[in-house]
Amino acid sequence: MLDAVGETVLYHRRLEHALGATAQEEHEVSEELDLGERLLADLQDSVVQMRTLPLSMITKPFPRAIRDLAAEEGKEAELTISGAETQLDRTILEGISETIVHLLRNAVAHGIEAPREREKAGKPRSGRIELRAEQRGGMVAIEVVDDGRGVSEELLAQAEQAGSLTDLLAETGFSTAAQVTEVAGRGVGLDAVKRSVEGLGGGLEVRSEPGKGTEVTLLLPLTLALMRVLLFERGGQPFALPMSSVGRVVAVAETTSIGNRPSIEIDGQVVGLIHIGGLPGESSELAERAPAIVVESLGRRLALVCDELLGEEEVVIKSLGAVLAGVPGYLGAAILGDGRIALVLDPNHLLKAPRDAVALEPNDEKDERVPGRVLVVDDQFSARELQRSILEVAGYQVEVAHDGREALRRIAELPDLDLVLTDVQMPEMDGFELLEAIRADEQIASLPVVIVTTLGDQQSRERGAAAGADGYIVKNEFDQQALLDTIERLAGR
Repeated sequence: MLDAVGETVLYHRRLEHALGATAQEEHEVSEELDLGERLLADLQDSVVQMRTLPLSMITKPFPRAIRDLAAEEGKEAELTISGAETQLDRTILEGISETIVHLLRNAVAHGIEAPREREKAGKPRSGRIELRAEQRGGMVAIEVVDDGRGVSEELLAQAEQAGSLTDLLAETGFSTAAQVTEVAGRGVGLDAVKRSVEGLGGGLEVRSEPGKGTEVTLLLPLTLALMRVLLFERGGQPFALPMSSVGRVVAVAETTSIGNRPSIEIDGQVVGLIHIGGLPGESSELAERAPAIVVESLGRRLALVCDELLGEEEVVIKSLGAVLAGVPGYLGAAILGDGRIALVLDPNHLLKAPRDAVALEPNDEKDERVPGRVLVVDDQFSARELQRSILEVAGYQVEVAHDGREALRRIAELPDLDLVLTDVQMPEMDGFELLEAIRADEQIASLPVVIVTTLGDQQSRERGAAAGADGYIVKNEFDQQALLDTIERLAGR
């Protein structure tokens, strides 16, 4: 139902886009479109409510489990739960159940002290653990809080060097336990929690004070299906950021450099300034007073520069699919009313790695290479457009065709084409037939061709090799970096 509603919303926006000025000039048409939008919004809300469930669906066994676990550890602990009526997308609820259990076990194993130790510290014999949930706009905050020993002063000092306590504790293999037990000491802890939460489009924050306890906050989207976003353009490509992570928009009037990184001053604070990509072919030049979006999440912030703001919109989030699912930094994609695809950026990915972003100032040694031109051939619109988006961000000029026959026409029109990236299963002329036709034509026989397909059987691989494919990539084994490396090797100039 949600997919059907999403497609209807998309159709409505395409209709608005197609009518354009007519809708503004004709009062009756405009009124009908507004009514349709209100009805669709009501329908969306109803379907989303059907898709959400209260947190209490997974919390009922937690209190007894904590008492039993504490007894096994020779401790005493009680769990209190508040905000259990808070609603969450059932997909998110299923995904975080084990994560919350892990945090509760951590609270018992690492936080709560033995009864005698607590009495010496002037605390009650029984430790207190709280599980709290509340809705914050389009996000839900779930907190696991204990009144235990907290982290040491030494760890807090290390955290300052690591960037944050969250980053330090979430390092793979890190553990604060002195010895291995059934619930602690294996070094498989907050790193798994952090990956799980960020995989759902959320964020993780840890706060602690020596002797007073620890607070772990999971910030999660209310639903994975619909999202209110801020749309913007960079290099002609539309992108989107969840509105829940957008603090404000400022104009970049003057930049400074802190540690060789561009920054701007906002309300007396220096905030790092980045732009998307930093890949070959992307221009670093900015318009005068270019807009910058201040991205904020869990106490961190940066400014993301863009060329133009397109406005705020509620969009239906689509999966990137098997081919692009492993590409870091994206929550999914949204199809806009004009048919373009906007990649939805993961704010946590932006915030945790500003050091990887490329400075806005052009490099003194400019890359004079002309970007390669690639023809993407695929009969599926979403797969074709997403591949084009990724390749364009990587700096390539991209042309598209929906089957082998159209691809041959495009190849004839593009004398400077460097490479063909083709699917196999297509109407009219499939990928193997396209490859054989290219190799049979003396004028284009040397054109590199890479096959990207779901066909992973040996017979298909052998047919591709026999026909002269320069590369054969199976979609469910897809590695985006390997694909870009292959294209760079075959089409680099």
